[in-house]
Amino acid sequence: MNWSELTVNVLGMIHGELLISDYIRFRSVCKQWNLASKFEDHRRLRPQAPWLMFSGDDNSTAKFFSIVEKKIYKIQCPEPMIGKRIYVGSCHGWLATLDGRCNMHLLNPLTGAQIPLPSVLTLPFIRDIYNLEGQITNFNVEQDHNQYSLWLKFIRKVVISKAPDADNDFTIMMTYSHWGKLAFARAGDKAWTPISSPYYYSDIIYRNAKFYTINYRQMIEVWEADELVFSIINLDLPPDVLLRGIYYLVESLDGNLMLVHKNQKKWGSTDNPKNIMCTVFSLDEQTCKWKIVKNLHEQTLFIGTNQPMCLSTINFPELKPNCIYYTDDMLDICGSYRSTRRNIGIFYLEDEMTRPIDHIGYHYWPPPLWLTPSLS
Repeated sequence: MNWSELTVNVLGMIHGELLISDYIRFRSVCKQWNLASKFEDHRRLRPQAPWLMFSGDDNSTAKFFSIVEKKIYKIQCPEPMIGKRIYVGSCHGWLATLDGRCNMHLLNPLTGAQIPLPSVLTLPFIRDIYNLEGQITNFNVEQDHNQYSLWLKFIRKVVISKAPDADNDFTIMMTYSHWGKLAFARAGDKAWTPISSPYYYSDIIYRNAKFYTINYRQMIEVWEADELVFSIINLDLPPDVLLRGIYYLVESLDGNLMLVHKNQKKWGSTDNPKNIMCTVFSLDEQTCKWKIVKNLHEQTLFIGTNQPMCLSTINFPELKPNCIYYTDDMLDICGSYRSTRRNIGIFYLEDEMTRPIDHIGYHYWPPPLWLTPSLS
């Protein structure tokens, strides 16, 4: 059989079953296969499992570990050098980065597409500090009276409403500063717009065409495009859960809102399988009550600096069911101890113990994060 003579429809059927790494190879087989990949309805790949992104061998490349394939891919990234940026968010296949000059970008590492975001310095209460060579070294934040190194966790997380497209119609929300404040920008904006709120925020997700946030008063808030906000619920959780740790919001496969609480007993590298404890809650929107989830069944979660994700282990049998894949996302602590091994692993709900992810080795600075590969 001459593979180059397969019809476009047949190639489209093949294309729909490919992993993204196979899709890239698919396009390079011959002109006919490359042409088939460019049809709009053929560019919709099947759902992809996240890759773990970490620093490359030089400043111009990044590495990506595919859990499904157990392979590492090296990808060349555009300027500014990826090795001199930190990762401050990922969703819809796009990575949010911050470089040493306070410049922010959205980057699709697979396509090389890149979109500039407003600089951190456009927040109205930022005063930058220069050295004798005229380079920005630190900046002061009038709101919380702290001085931030550019590499510490000033930007905590960035989430976008959808993958950028030809219409360039998307909204970005981020949490920033030691106190977890909120700001937003729309595509094409030249400056960030801070959101006035008395609360400190822990996480953001985008679902049902709205941004959902959780603050440290244990309130979920829903943000409309016109900036209206209302509180859904005060969390009815045990006091010992609320004292410390990090909260993540994630949507289950059946559309329920879930809350993951991660508590780390000791910061820094440790082989203690009980060092990290995760508790999962599901929101009953009829009674406005949280219920503890003891078993995720055929679901697995990915949490960290990324927008948290829930995947089916039926669709991805290579993933562990009833588990939480996590990364080290406390950039303020990580930035102060860059030579410390980052905590990356799998939390098993069944026995409440953590285990390492095979084949990834040790990683340091910048901390790795989950990114779902996409050609959008």
